[in-house]
Amino acid sequence: MDAGMIHPLAHIDASIVEIGEGTKIWQFASVIRGARIGKDCIIGASAQIDGASIGNDCHIQNGVSIPHGVDIGDSVFVGPGAVFCNDMWPDATKDGIDHEVIAAGCTIRVEDGASIGANATILPGVIIGAGAFVAAGAVVTKNVPPNMVWRRNGWTGAFPDGYRSRRMRLCK
Repeated sequence: MDAGMIHPLAHIDASIVEIGEGTKIWQFASVIRGARIGKDCIIGASAQIDGASIGNDCHIQNGVSIPHGVDIGDSVFVGPGAVFCNDMWPDATKDGIDHEVIAAGCTIRVEDGASIGANATILPGVIIGAGAFVAAGAVVTKNVPPNMVWRRNGWTGAFPDGYRSRRMRLCK
């Protein structure tokens, strides 16, 4: 990939974030609170990366929200508007609550080569396996095994026969 770029209208908390070489961050994106982004990534406009860890060669599209407690591997695609939820018990007030207890089990891991479709919602505690595919608009409530498809109705199954080879022919 060519040289990295941070759009002048992006908000980067440069004192406490790490951004790898060759990464491009577009306008109105926000990278804050200890976020780590690997090399040769693309962070789309209006994406919010708040304390999360993102591997190398990832494409995070426009309007994606990735909070702390999310660990994304290498070569992951996250479609526009996807949301990662890191709070198992959302409430406006957290008075008297042990935050460490609340955070336990709320981490989300996306393994290498996975793809997440537009407007998908990933709930706390989920692991999306290597090479898995989450359909657009899906709500992921359970782990998705490696190289499997999670559809909007929660069904998980194998990729259709020849999917990857057909896709590669279209890309050439």
